[in-house]
Amino acid sequence: MNGIYSRSMAVLEIDADTMQRAREIFIDYQNRGVILNGDFDDMAWTLTDQTRKVGLVLLSFEGGAHKPAMKWIGCSYRQYIDCVKAYLVLNLGEVGLTTMQDILRAFNKLALSPGYESFLDSDYLKHIVALLQLIPGGNELRDYAIEEFEERMDSIRLKKQKGNQRRLADFTSYLRFHDVMQSFWRGASEKQKLFYFPLYFWWNLTAVLPLRPMEFLLTPSECLRTQGNEDILAVRRTKLKGGAEKIRYQIAEDYELKKYVINKTLASELRWYIDITKGCKRPKLDTLFVQAPHFAYLNVPIISSNQYYSYACMNTCLRVFYSEIIGSSTESISRIRLGDTRHLSMTNLIISGGSPVICRELAGHANIDVSAHYYANISNLIECATLEMYRKTKKRPADMSGSSKYPLSLPENKSRVADGWCASAAMKGGSIDDCLKILNNDGHIGDCRYCGHYQPDYPGIHIAFYDEKAGKEQVDADSRYLIRMIELVRRGLGHEEDIGSALLRLQHSSDHYGKCLWEKYTTEVYL
Repeated sequence: MNGIYSRSMAVLEIDADTMQRAREIFIDYQNRGVILNGDFDDMAWTLTDQTRKVGLVLLSFEGGAHKPAMKWIGCSYRQYIDCVKAYLVLNLGEVGLTTMQDILRAFNKLALSPGYESFLDSDYLKHIVALLQLIPGGNELRDYAIEEFEERMDSIRLKKQKGNQRRLADFTSYLRFHDVMQSFWRGASEKQKLFYFPLYFWWNLTAVLPLRPMEFLLTPSECLRTQGNEDILAVRRTKLKGGAEKIRYQIAEDYELKKYVINKTLASELRWYIDITKGCKRPKLDTLFVQAPHFAYLNVPIISSNQYYSYACMNTCLRVFYSEIIGSSTESISRIRLGDTRHLSMTNLIISGGSPVICRELAGHANIDVSAHYYANISNLIECATLEMYRKTKKRPADMSGSSKYPLSLPENKSRVADGWCASAAMKGGSIDDCLKILNNDGHIGDCRYCGHYQPDYPGIHIAFYDEKAGKEQVDADSRYLIRMIELVRRGLGHEEDIGSALLRLQHSSDHYGKCLWEKYTTEVYL
């Protein structure tokens, strides 16, 4: 409309309606003189942009034999060819013709490949992933390949970014996504809960336990049991990350069962889902999630025969949640990806006092330095969390620190710490045992101001003046210091106690930075 608006078509799956639309677009481009010859059903097309002619030639259907890739992609060769054609036509106007020619070559090579590994370094990973996600049906092998491709794309983006860290959606979006999800769930109908349960369970579980999307989707059906007063969840964790093991393409060999304690609320919701889906046809893999409620909610027939709730189903559920639930919300929430919660949970774990060893174990990394790039996100998380807390409460009492005791001399056997002296014998001996016993008013451990062994350089009671810029710089500096300590220990040049001390420093500066931001927001309102 006069260049002000444009129209686009969202495609969740290449079904009969999408194929019909692709044929209509094909004829439209023929009428415009862009497609010069042939019919949509032909295996070769000629296109022009008036400066050159480009031929698009698909693989021939030689003898009706299935191509090697069809087993792990999970469709027939004819279905694959139709989806390739539809994908190319739907991308007319989005990419140049020579680029489209290169994309088709990549798709043709994919059809001849017995596995996906040789495509991890392809220049057209984005298009390969998009095609695989749009092909109807699916299986665990295709989902595994999609996850590997997406992680490789993230890795490539990571190397191009300054500071060598993964880019997440802004943390405010995660916090608001959580609020919308919890509010929706409290008032959702049974039909909505059946459809959205995988998304609800994914959000509440993987934001705490850093599972990869495929690990989450392969949760076994018999996953929950009670032991004493605790609810134990069994999930599958890959054995392939960070190691030298070859892929066996068998779940029993590529994954191992791990058990974790989950909270009562999540366990109760999980029992509800298990009970209400007992009558549904189970996936051949005997995984937790079933397809029937998903396709019933979307009002489309189930296409795949194995009933496996795939990565594509999960992505569709997330997209529908954005359009149906978040679309009606007044909150501004950036698009979240399925792999983001894993990184979010790691950042939360670190800021809550989790050691690098625990982070490594939960993330499934080969060594502790692999997790180091999570630390660079901490100051952003603090800023967003503080702003959200202020936005909800709009008030907080004034903060004072210090003690009315005013010592006249320094303690004996003292050791120097930040902004003062420590009389702890354990600290002087290189141990932080006494530090771990101290909690401040916010529940953070190791805050010297609340310790009886601590004597500040400037004793007495203080009203803090918070410097937001200095607070952020200190968090970032302490994050870098922690990374250096981890690297020294990994190389055998440092001590594990240094890591513990660095973690306490980071937690203290994180707490201080949050207060700096709170002071900033409240001051701006009062002014």
